[in-house]
Amino acid sequence: MAVIYGTIQSERLMRKVPFAAILPSEVKKDETVEPFKTLYLLHGWNDASDAWINNTRIVELATKHNIAVIMPSGENSFYVDLRNGSYYGQYIGEELVQITRKMFNLSQDFESTWIAGLSMGGYGALRNGLYYNETFSKIAALSSRVLQSQEKEHDLSEDNRMNQAIKYIIGSDTYKDMDKDKDIYSLVKKESIPELFIACGTEDFIYKDSLSLHNYLSEQKIDHIYKESSGEHSWDFWDHYIEQVIEWMIEI
Repeated sequence: MAVIYGTIQSERLMRKVPFAAILPSEVKKDETVEPFKTLYLLHGWNDASDAWINNTRIVELATKHNIAVIMPSGENSFYVDLRNGSYYGQYIGEELVQITRKMFNLSQDFESTWIAGLSMGGYGALRNGLYYNETFSKIAALSSRVLQSQEKEHDLSEDNRMNQAIKYIIGSDTYKDMDKDKDIYSLVKKESIPELFIACGTEDFIYKDSLSLHNYLSEQKIDHIYKESSGEHSWDFWDHYIEQVIEWMIEI
């Protein structure tokens, strides 16, 4: 298994962007290698593209299941298109997939291309997996922040960096002005959506985001997997569940 750190020249973001990749590398002489099933794995708020490698068993798990894992840098963008012309959504859902498929021996098969993330990255996985539903066949969201126009759990009046970022992403001081392409509850109503896996710890400060989404999906009779267990907003929780996510994803 090879672990690669590099940069991608992104037209969507108008600069070089760091990424990390885990790639199966043990190939016998004269062996024909099938393109690798691929997980695009997103980090959380105030983190970087190497976060999953530094804090979880993701290299071990990718090796065990013989999959490629691509981990981009999302900065604090929530992985959506921003008003300043930095199109993080297009970068994740289109450009990153196209470029890494050219760089590496990745499957171009819809059934073998997945997206997952934690916290802010969980939202990014939901938003981009649902929006680019012809690219990703499965989505996993761990301890996710779930932005929606009918938000009731979170108050934007408190002046902190995350609220400032959310206001910037929405383009308003209120959730109700959110565009539908950023509203997870609107996106899950699309005619065809990827398979969904949602998990959160019951002691997590944003536990209600995942629980409310689960209840809404159940009310709308939208098939999904929902798991909760004792746990906080922590790497221990995410390290435990990413193994379940991968095992679920490879069941094609």
